[in-house]
Amino acid sequence: MILTAAVLLLCLNGHATSMEGSFKIFVVKSNNINSYNAAVKGFMQEYAGKGVFVEHDLGGTADSGDVARMTKIMAEEKPDLVVAVGAKALSAIAQLKVQCPTIFCMVINPAGYDLQKFNATGVSLTVSPEEQIKVLTSLSPKIKRIGVLLRKQASSELLENVIKIAGKYNAEIIPAEFESEKDIPSKLRTILDKVDALWMLDDSYIDSKETLEFVILKSIENNLPFMAISREFVKEGALVSLSPSFFANGQQAAQLARKILAENVKPKDIPVNFHKNSGLIINLKVAHKIGLTIPGTLLNEAEGLYE
Repeated sequence: MILTAAVLLLCLNGHATSMEGSFKIFVVKSNNINSYNAAVKGFMQEYAGKGVFVEHDLGGTADSGDVARMTKIMAEEKPDLVVAVGAKALSAIAQLKVQCPTIFCMVINPAGYDLQKFNATGVSLTVSPEEQIKVLTSLSPKIKRIGVLLRKQASSELLENVIKIAGKYNAEIIPAEFESEKDIPSKLRTILDKVDALWMLDDSYIDSKETLEFVILKSIENNLPFMAISREFVKEGALVSLSPSFFANGQQAAQLARKILAENVKPKDIPVNFHKNSGLIINLKVAHKIGLTIPGTLLNEAEGLYE
């Protein structure tokens, strides 16, 4: 656990107009890795105001000792805003005895946290379902039935929203709901002959390489375009993803920070934002295996191609 000593006085040039006054911001990272560091860099560049930043690195864990140390820091530093970078950081902040307005970024599934309880909002690392469905249905006019791997713990509101959005693109959602990762193979088999494509709403429920390999294998065996959330999954054998930019995720969080600090808006009154800046990633080798010709318009838009 590392408390970056001190304190960085920032007056950065960025896209935003500098804010009047100076605010103290407590940045908590889940771990000291490139993705989280990129998000912090994006936050600081976009914030572009006078601010004192205190940075704390959880080192990949969030136990009771971390919570006690962070509570002490909060009491001593008295920040105006807390920024949680990653799921472990958000989980730790939710347990703090001393609370203040909170923004998160780099979190895939924020619906699992009681954000209203500790006055928090933020930017999901997930690209909006509509953008994903738009790309998926653009792959082929034959894609009318989309199989969705979905945890039963996910909100019914999420599924209802996805079904509604798919209808706008003349597509139908066929959910394969499961309790835990070990159920995925059996649940997936029940929909393989009923769908034209597969879609993962998020990848936080696949922890083992074996499960991922199974989903990819079945998608290729059944000539089904498989849309995942990340570039890494496309590299492993998914067909396509809208891969989020970690730097941009931090930038979006900074935009919310300015709104909260400059306009005195409460985080709990701001809806959680979907990630806006993503890159289209396509695996052309997989497209060839499943007999799919990728439309030229999508190829032109692609940020990354695996051949």
